[in-house]
Amino acid sequence: MIALITEILTKLAKTDARMKDLTALVEAQSLMLAALVLTVGKGSSSVMAVNIQKAISSAREASEEILQSDADLLLAHFIRLMSVSQFIEANAETVTEK
Repeated sequence: MIALITEILTKLAKTDARMKDLTALVEAQSLMLAALVLTVGKGSSSVMAVNIQKAISSAREASEEILQSDADLLLAHFIRLMSVSQFIEANAETVTEK
């Protein structure tokens, strides 16, 4: 019984470590995307967002292998990432003006 509990706790610890690593990866990608958008220039983030949304939509329509739910999930995550860069861009302007 103790061996079973130890094995379960070990598996939970490994899963927790993997989840933390994945979370850190996603947050790093979020910040990298925000930095890339800010580097490209002001006002271009909306153009970039529209182009990427079109690319996701056309990829979904072009292939039957891409599930609607997967494409919607990807699009939702992308929109969340773009909102981070737009938030940074908006706050950078207010800090610069002060």
